[in-house]
Amino acid sequence: MAFRDDHTEVTPPYSRVFVVCGKLNEDDLRPLFEKHGELEDLYIPRDRNTGNGKGVAYVKYFKTSSAAAAIEELHLKKVDKHSKPLKVMVANQKHDTDIVSEDKYKRLFIKVPRQASESDVKDHFSEFGCVEFVKMPKDRSTKESKGFAYVQYKTFLEAAKGYEGCDRKYRPMFATPKEELQRSRSGQGQDNSMGGWPVMQPENLFYPQPVYPQNSVSSMINTPPDGYVSINVTCSPQVPQQPLEQLFNIVPGMQEFEFSVDPYNGYSKALVTYANASAAAYAVEKINNYHFPSGEILTVKPENQLKRVANDLTNMVDVFKKSLDGGGPSPNLMELAEAIAQASSLIKQATSIQVETGQHIDTRVDRPQLDDFWSSLPPSQPMLDRDARVAKRCFIVFHPHPPAPAYLRDIFCRFGDLIDVSTISNKTYGYAKYGSKRAADNAMACLHGTTVNGIRMKVLEAEEKPPRDDDDEMDGRRKRSRRDDD
Repeated sequence: MAFRDDHTEVTPPYSRVFVVCGKLNEDDLRPLFEKHGELEDLYIPRDRNTGNGKGVAYVKYFKTSSAAAAIEELHLKKVDKHSKPLKVMVANQKHDTDIVSEDKYKRLFIKVPRQASESDVKDHFSEFGCVEFVKMPKDRSTKESKGFAYVQYKTFLEAAKGYEGCDRKYRPMFATPKEELQRSRSGQGQDNSMGGWPVMQPENLFYPQPVYPQNSVSSMINTPPDGYVSINVTCSPQVPQQPLEQLFNIVPGMQEFEFSVDPYNGYSKALVTYANASAAAYAVEKINNYHFPSGEILTVKPENQLKRVANDLTNMVDVFKKSLDGGGPSPNLMELAEAIAQASSLIKQATSIQVETGQHIDTRVDRPQLDDFWSSLPPSQPMLDRDARVAKRCFIVFHPHPPAPAYLRDIFCRFGDLIDVSTISNKTYGYAKYGSKRAADNAMACLHGTTVNGIRMKVLEAEEKPPRDDDDEMDGRRKRSRRDDD
């Protein structure tokens, strides 16, 4: 059976139990466990050499409540006076950690209508057992329900009965304990392919995924348009594309979803485009600062159109330059002219906004959760040509890993005369090259010992005459840096 593999997702959840049974065999165990529900399978691992049982067993039920009843009735019970007490517990599942919370199997996460009250929810779920409390988070500004709630039961068996017997409109699932949320934020114990997230099927979504006809969009969304149809999304810690895309597809009219992951800084990014400005404004209003049940937080902002056009224009100019140098295909001059015209129009618009309102238009790279650090730095300054003479080099050590290249350039260019900054592949250190000693000294004084988004930097003076093998110098400098820490 597939569930005999500890790395296979068990459905329904927590319906498989692990039994420490000593020398008891299947004939001894099956009648004990069949009293509590229909068995899907009973498996006793055996030694490959002797064929004897290893003293443990896995019992899989068709229902979660059957597994809960077996645990409640048989845990620490003796089968006969000669045997040791059985140990019966929920078997580990794919994404489980070593952390065991008392609430792990007692709390349900449910979807609720926004007009529902905590008393209404408690009355319904009390039909299945003793509800200790109901927690229904509310929006701080509107005081309305966020559309979900937590139901805490006294026992696992009661929670399982509530999970199976409640009205299906609540779409129940067992809630993730707070201890495991901390694990997801630190990135430990996660499946690398999906960041620790299971692949979400439609029946497991936190919200329904209705299909809306395009002509009904305006009648369903009353949020006034604000001049944009695309929004930037940042999610920290990172989540895979599927649950993120499904969430934004709830807002009718989604046309494009461009997804990327920043593994260095540990967050996901997306550019979402809607059919009209009202839908985009509605997504910003309703989904910004949304918390997934597993702890991830979404930041949703309007797209900076000027920044995007500037990037498109830069790419076109690069193609045009390569064509002139004979290294690329002939450029589309009409597209280039249109991009220049669009950029010019947006620049004029942004300038008029600054003049009339005094508003500052931020065109820097996205920097989630870094406001205090960036405010302490001087403004950005242009970089020198890569062929410029190097006056002084800085040696940089990162812990636990280097930040993204865009961050490095944006940080180290703020002291002027930066020629280049880079890291060595698969290493945690690199170089910054400056065209003046003053700029390098200012960078070391300001940046040494600082922490950027959880990444600590040491910025030291590099040796004036590097040996032939730069890696030897880096290894030596890194070892000395570690000794300094000690």
